[in-house]
Formats: sequence, C-alpha cells, structure tokens
Amino acid sequence: MASRGDISRNLNICLIVFSSIFVALRFYVRGFMTKALGLDDAFSFVALPILLAQSSLEIREVSYGAGQEISDVPPDQLKKFFAILPTMQLLYFAGTGFVRLSIVAFLPRLSKERKVILLSWALGGAVVIMSTVCFFIMLFECKHVPDLWNKDAPGRQCLSSQHEADMFWAHGGIGVFVDILLLGIPLWIISSRMMFSATTKRVLLVFSVGFFVIITGAIRLGLIVTTDFAVNTTYVFIRTSVWTDLEGHVGLWVACFPTLQPLLRIITRRLGLSSKNNYTANHNTSSNLGYGYHSRSNRKSRGFTQRTGTNIRGHREIIEDDASGKAIVGYEERDVGLELGSVGSVGIGRNFGAKGGGIVMTREVEIRTA
Repeated sequence: MASRGDISRNLNICLIVFSSIFVALRFYVRGFMTKALGLDDAFSFVALPILLAQSSLEIREVSYGAGQEISDVPPDQLKKFFAILPTMQLLYFAGTGFVRLSIVAFLPRLSKERKVILLSWALGGAVVIMSTVCFFIMLFECKHVPDLWNKDAPGRQCLSSQHEADMFWAHGGIGVFVDILLLGIPLWIISSRMMFSATTKRVLLVFSVGFFVIITGAIRLGLIVTTDFAVNTTYVFIRTSVWTDLEGHVGLWVACFPTLQPLLRIITRRLGLSSKNNYTANHNTSSNLGYGYHSRSNRKSRGFTQRTGTNIRGHREIIEDDASGKAIVGYEERDVGLELGSVGSVGIGRNFGAKGGGIVMTREVEIRTA
C-alpha cells in the first residue's frame, strides 16, 4: 500500500506533466492557430513555472519526511523539511493569484458590457490585493527575514502560529468566494446570451469543470481550520498539501480549457467523431440579449461559395474580442459540434448586434457543387 508521501509524490508528478501539456497547447493554439495571445495567456504562462516549482518542492519534501510520523524523521531531514515550507507557502500565494488573474482577464473576452468590465476590474483588484498582502505578510513575518527559513535561529522573532493560521484561513475563505464568482460570471454570460442548445450545453460543460476547483478550495479551507499543524507536522502536512496542489493546477487547467477547443475540434474530425448530419438554423436579427445573427443580401457576405466537391453545410458561432481585434471564443459546427477558441476571421470582427454585447453569433453556409 502506498504511503502518504508516495501519494503526494505521484500526484505532483502527474500535475506537473498535465499542466505543462495544457499550457503548451494553449500557447500553440493562441500563438499559432488563432493568433490571439492576450493578457490572460500571459498570466497563465507566469503561473505555470510557479506551480511547477511548488510541486517540485512538494516532491522534495517527501524525501525530507513528509507523510511520516515526525518521531521517525531524522533531525537533519526535519530541519530541511521546515526550511522548505515557507518557500512553498509563498509560491502558493503567487501561483493561485496568477491563475485567478488569468481567468479574470478572460472575462472581457466574453462580454464588453460595462458591468462585466467593472466586475472584472473589481475581482482582479481583490485577487491582486489578497495575494500581494498575504505574500508580503508571509515574507516579512520575521523581524530578521532569513529567520523565516530557520526555525532554530537564536532570538527568532516571528508571527505567532495562530496569527499565521488566521492569515491562511482568511486567504482560503476569500479565495473560495472569488472562485465561485469566477465560475458564476462566465456561466451567467454564456447562458444569458446564447440560445439554449446543444452548443450552449457544451460551452457550459467546459466552464463547469471549475466546480471541482471550488470544492477543492473548500476542502482545503476546512482542513487548515481543523488541523493543528504544530503537532506531528510532517504527518498532517500531506492532508492539506494534496488539496493545495490540486487547487492551483486544476485552476490552471480550467483557465486553459476554453482555449483548446479549436484543437480538439480538429482531432475529433480526424478521428471521425464529428457528426456528419446537416444542421439547419433560422437566421434571426439581432436581439437585446447581446447576440445577433448577421443576415446580408449578397451571396458572398452570407457565406455562400461555389467550389468543386460535395455538398457541405456549416455553422459557426462567434464570441467577439475587441481587445485583440479577433474573435476569442468561437464555435464551428457541422451539425452540433463545438469549437471554442479564437477565430481570426476579419470579416466577422466588428459587427455587434447590440450595444455593449460581447457575443455575436453568425451562420456560415457553404455549398459546393460538382
């Protein structure tokens, strides 16, 4: 049976691999496929090395006694164990901060409405303040800063364990609340501005993965509130460290998932998993819900072209991104397939159906004749 330390080590190896893959794919899709790199991507790229460093130290802690009874850990290893803890805590504050900022920076791509922009600024400010304050309180909690990494330093004057615990409780509680908002706002934007359809369900499913992040943060908060880390620290440490790692890495995955849909769409087509049935839809005019269907009289603007081949009917829905001049979240369907990602179609780029609306839905039909 695997020990607590083995579970932590194996988990963090998996987290390192998957997070690296998702961020690399995000960079490929945004940088080369859709050419729509933005601030949200920058925050994700900064968060990745921080989370990788945190997980690497978690793995290192296992060799210094993490998961073992403290009485079984040699004194020299125990000293190294406690010396690494502050660095891990600092990395946690920074890593989760950048992950949340990545999701906050994504919100204006979904909607340009004033209330969404204001919410984004408010959430971004809250995340920056919370992460920065906790980071520097932790960093300067000792009168002599290097004593933070040396528990046995003579004359060590640092914050009491209770004050440190209060800070972690406050950070954890505010973090769970912010995560709920970061999940709820995209779901509200999409559900209120898209007609309820199979496509809407797929988009909502992508964002609903964030529920796991909220649950993870809540479990972690419950554990740090109910656990006395002053007793048998090396053993109880694993209880919260596992959830701490999951919170940061899975949050990063959630930030990356919406950007990977163009790539997933290509893969499903090549594997023959896309539906081949024709899709028909009504062409309606713009509504006050923030989305509209573009209908034009000439054949070119309506998306009709003639080429050699077989008859194909396509359908595309675009969510506009004024910040980059490209659509950031798009869905391309043949039948009811979903494609989420930036689409660099200039012809669609500047048409809004309603003032302040950030989501524009367009039908493209291509007919090829022999």
